[in-house]
Amino acid sequence: MRQGEMLESKPGRRKNALAYKENPFWVKTEVKVGSKMIKVAGGKHISKDGEEIAHSGIHVVRNVDESEFVKIYTKNIKAIFDLKPTAQRVLQYLIIQLQKTPNADAIYLSWIGAEEYFDENKIGVSRASFHRSLSELINKGFLAESTQPNMFWFNPNLFFNGNRMTFIHEYQKNNSEKLSNESTNVDLF
Repeated sequence: MRQGEMLESKPGRRKNALAYKENPFWVKTEVKVGSKMIKVAGGKHISKDGEEIAHSGIHVVRNVDESEFVKIYTKNIKAIFDLKPTAQRVLQYLIIQLQKTPNADAIYLSWIGAEEYFDENKIGVSRASFHRSLSELINKGFLAESTQPNMFWFNPNLFFNGNRMTFIHEYQKNNSEKLSNESTNVDLF
């Protein structure tokens, strides 16, 4: 059955349930739970080695306000890239500054502006920690230093001025024969 085709169904034996002649879960399924929309689907993709890999996925869509959006973004980025707590705070400042400069690919980040933001929001970040965090963000591919003082190029694959974000976590069972060391691959699209 192709996606979008209607499945033959009839009222089921349970209240508010349908009964199907064929398995209805082979097509994309959407379920609304409170304010969240949960999409469940499966599929196949081809790995870098040319191997066909079957997978399933759960996609949760939730509407949030702007401040929660920034917090969720930085929390997920922190977890994926193993950012230190201070780097996460600097990242949050960086995102707020990016929202003030739409359609740009570089941003001015000075300690003076950052200090003002941290003081206003009662966030404890020293000047030295701010600069160490900038170095961490550079080393992890978030920023690149510009030839202009206090100007940084930002990675457009990690930052955007849109209103949606998606984090994909793929979990693979370890094959005991292939388990030589634990590593995590982060692919940027």
